[in-house]
Amino acid sequence: MFDQATWRRQIAEQLNGFARNPRQEMQLAGAPSLLSYLVARTLAPFLEAFQREPIAAVLTLAAITHTPGADQIVQRATRLRYQSAAQIERELRSSKDIRVAAEQLLLELQTVALVRQRLNGGREEWARTMLDRELEMFVGEFGQLRRALSDPGWQTRSEALRALRNRKGRYTPADLVLIHDGLTDSAAHVRAAAARMLGLIAEPPGALLQKTLVRVALHDSDAETRVAAARAIGMLREYLTSPQLLDQLSACLFSDDSFVRSAVALVLGELGDMVSAPLLIKNLARLLSDIDPYAREAAARALGRIGTAAATPEVLAALSRAVEDDEITVHEAASDALDRLADLRPASALAVASP
Repeated sequence: MFDQATWRRQIAEQLNGFARNPRQEMQLAGAPSLLSYLVARTLAPFLEAFQREPIAAVLTLAAITHTPGADQIVQRATRLRYQSAAQIERELRSSKDIRVAAEQLLLELQTVALVRQRLNGGREEWARTMLDRELEMFVGEFGQLRRALSDPGWQTRSEALRALRNRKGRYTPADLVLIHDGLTDSAAHVRAAAARMLGLIAEPPGALLQKTLVRVALHDSDAETRVAAARAIGMLREYLTSPQLLDQLSACLFSDDSFVRSAVALVLGELGDMVSAPLLIKNLARLLSDIDPYAREAAARALGRIGTAAATPEVLAALSRAVEDDEITVHEAASDALDRLADLRPASALAVASP
């Protein structure tokens, strides 16, 4: 199924030719600018996926950007698929909303980083300078992209975080500052690396680190980063679980943002049997009928991991209904949850869960 990892991989594959001969690849693509070329290469996997699996494609796009420009890309997806980079150039020049969405996609899908990784020193400087010059015509826009172009240190930061594995969770104050800064970095893979390293800490993290980690797990724009942060919370659950955190998670189950709802369910699943509040479990079970299939799947998996406290007649009945879900991922998650809870449910619940 189309997701961000697949999207990034396909972008990377498309950029292999560009790395060999950037100017020739731009000419072959009919791209009047480097910006339009990169946006065209970034959008191409989405536009192809939109024809085969539109729901997965749109959900993956929405996980990165909720802007009006994303809506415009969806509305024009069929037309853009068969038109050249020159058309994308015209769209970029005429629509500020599309420019905003394009910037987020270039950064979160790491197109610019992939280009800079693939080019040698001279060509990398050419690409950076050319793109920076093209952005000058958009006064007051592309601020994040400009900062990324002027920042050569993202790779260094990522490597510095990965090197913390050698600490085996015994972090110095400087290490903790590095981790906190990494959690708020502009590059998604740096944020994910910081979350993974925090999950390995050998002592209770400070309040600021806890708060930042939870925020990343619930609200980060990158799905992989949210997963990394949720898993870190699971690894630190004995330190982080509190009535305050559970109240925050319970409230977020009713968020208007479907990605927040699925993120909350993912975190609750990582907390597992430390979630025992009946009302919270009841609210989580309500998510099994959510409009978003990702939220339904995450809720089913979370209920199975919570264990005994979730083995109530109401939850088992809701999971039994979820087994009939048209989405195969939801069906499988609900079936797995029922299997997990089978040996835990009270005898009075057997009849409720039986088909």
